[in-house]
Amino acid sequence: MDGVLTALTIWIATHSGYAATEHPLPDLVLMTPHELTLEAYTDVPHLTPGDGVDERLNALYAMEDGANGTIYALAPEFAPDAEHYEHPEDNPAWREIILHELVHHAQHMTGAYDRMTCRAAGEKDAYLLGGAWLRARRAEDPLPNRNFWAHVYSRC
Repeated sequence: MDGVLTALTIWIATHSGYAATEHPLPDLVLMTPHELTLEAYTDVPHLTPGDGVDERLNALYAMEDGANGTIYALAPEFAPDAEHYEHPEDNPAWREIILHELVHHAQHMTGAYDRMTCRAAGEKDAYLLGGAWLRARRAEDPLPNRNFWAHVYSRC
């Protein structure tokens, strides 16, 4: 998967102000929806959904985990439209999920987070760059109203 991370990181560096390629890649841990939910709710297990799966979750970036941060993400076979791909890791919807978290990694590693009002402010770039990446591939965007959500999720 390092090839996927490297390619997406190069794209981020080319299409944003983040010097993403100047920093080491994060670890990538692929998970089932249940495992990802457990990871997300580690500090608040009492809020875990009753069935053990939060379907809103696709990935998480934990800057403190591992030597260079860690992306916890749905394994490619669990991403939207995975069944349409012989190799689910080729699915643009899954790759955009990883790109989104790599934007957060770049924000952390380049010190951009330190200049933001709050960490949520970083969501705008992550969502908008993800949308641009999908459009460049002429891939369907699984997130309706991406621009709206980019602004809502980036509010501090």
